[in-house]
Amino acid sequence: MKVISFLSKFTLICNFAFLVFIIFNLHGSPPPAPAAKDIVFPLPFLKDLVIILGFSAVIINSLMCFTYAVLIMIGKARMFPKWIAILNLFFLLLEIYFFFFNTHQ
Repeated sequence: MKVISFLSKFTLICNFAFLVFIIFNLHGSPPPAPAAKDIVFPLPFLKDLVIILGFSAVIINSLMCFTYAVLIMIGKARMFPKWIAILNLFFLLLEIYFFFFNTHQ
């Protein structure tokens, strides 16, 4: 199904946004730079988008991994690429650790 493939890739993009979110979280927030006139949209828009996708990645990834598990149980494991499922599962474990067990806040 193309929907499962699309959602798997979207989840992977959210997981990469989670990595960038962790980098933003570790480095803190520098003072905003003055905007140039020739910039189409300011950088804070992208930063906010990455933060929203990174923060919501744990929910999106949980739902996608649950979908993978259901598809495997009903015997339709060929509907999604295995490497994306394994990578999303790895990211889910990382996200669960970061959001629920990480004491470095």
